[in-house]
Amino acid sequence: MTKRRDLYLYLTLICFFAIIAIFVVDGYMGVYDTINITAGERPQKIDPDFWLRPEAMTYETWVAWGEKVFFDYEIANHRLTGYTAEVNASVWRSQEKVRDLVTQPLTINALSSGRVEWSIDTAELVPGGVTQGQSVQYSIRVRRDNIEWRIIININPGSLPAPPKPAIRPAQPG
Repeated sequence: MTKRRDLYLYLTLICFFAIIAIFVVDGYMGVYDTINITAGERPQKIDPDFWLRPEAMTYETWVAWGEKVFFDYEIANHRLTGYTAEVNASVWRSQEKVRDLVTQPLTINALSSGRVEWSIDTAELVPGGVTQGQSVQYSIRVRRDNIEWRIIININPGSLPAPPKPAIRPAQPG
């Protein structure tokens, strides 16, 4: 009788630890995206769980006009098989594509990670006709497979260059 009771105890413990192991493995397995943004001297990190929140449709950052914004997109493959994807990043304004930033195929081995880096010079983005004090927004769309992340870049209006002043010519005698 004692052997049978011990057997049930061991089976119960094995089942308990198996359930715990399933939760640990299930929470770890998958493909996770992390985006690091450096705008000015402010590094910002967008963790994979940011995009899981219902209110997190986009991420927003600010930068002074003329500065570069650096992006570091890391894909962590926590699966037991390799992963292949094509990463696309592009700049959009008013639902129109301004230009492509990077298109790169990425092959990641099992339990490893890969990264794609690019940068944007905000001096090249400001459209004509923008006056001092006018805010300018661009959307960066990062796409991998059927997933798209959106990052809004606000270009600081107070730092736009002043419009050129016309030169005053001295009056000619005569």
